[in-house]
Amino acid sequence: MRTKTEKSSRLTPVKAVGPQVAQPNKATRNSNCGFWKSMNSKRAFTLIELLVVIAIIGVLAALLLPALGQAKEKGRRTSCVANLRQVNLAIRLYADDCADSLPVLPTPNPYSNGVGAYYKELVKGYLGLKGVTSSNESVFICPSDRTVHTQIQHAFTSYTFNGYETHSLSIPRITGQKLSPIKSPTKAVLAGEFPAFFGGSWHPLVSGERPDAKNVLSFVDAHVGLVKIYWDGIAGSEPRNYEPPAGYDYNWDGE
Repeated sequence: MRTKTEKSSRLTPVKAVGPQVAQPNKATRNSNCGFWKSMNSKRAFTLIELLVVIAIIGVLAALLLPALGQAKEKGRRTSCVANLRQVNLAIRLYADDCADSLPVLPTPNPYSNGVGAYYKELVKGYLGLKGVTSSNESVFICPSDRTVHTQIQHAFTSYTFNGYETHSLSIPRITGQKLSPIKSPTKAVLAGEFPAFFGGSWHPLVSGERPDAKNVLSFVDAHVGLVKIYWDGIAGSEPRNYEPPAGYDYNWDGE
């Protein structure tokens, strides 16, 4: 006979012993969810923050855009100087082939304007250009010129030769002169931008009647530069019609 104790021990089930798995604490899980919700809410911009960002972008744009514009204008002016230097060379080569004489249009004049514009027809062959004059002849165009180079009456060129046909009241120019005897080659204008003769500037763009507007000019000694142009202050007058006073680095008559 077995005792009651023995029966009890035989009937009592034995619990299996195995590795204990740690269960996540519910309170901890809830707090973690709250943490991520908090992080997500902090990542969103508020209206005030968005307005501040827009304001900062506006300030930066206001600071950078003028600098970019100046850089672009400087690039255009550099191209203009390079083009006018080649035009200057073409005029000098023409003079070399014409007994040192500067451009003069034939008589009768087959062109619709004076030699100030249609010198181009006489010299463009020295730059490898042929055929009917057109606005595609880029060496005769200043990139800052918005209108003049599109006009057939100015032979589709931004640059005026300093030999514009004159009437009896105009000052003498270098049309028909010999190149080498010109007395002041460092100051005598050979060709230059249209506004230098008629007023205003393309660097920066300003309209006609403006004192000391700067224009790109080329000279008899072959140098090219950005030069301030004298305006006498009289409404309707054009710089091409009078010599500048002392202190200016150019003249029209070569003296």
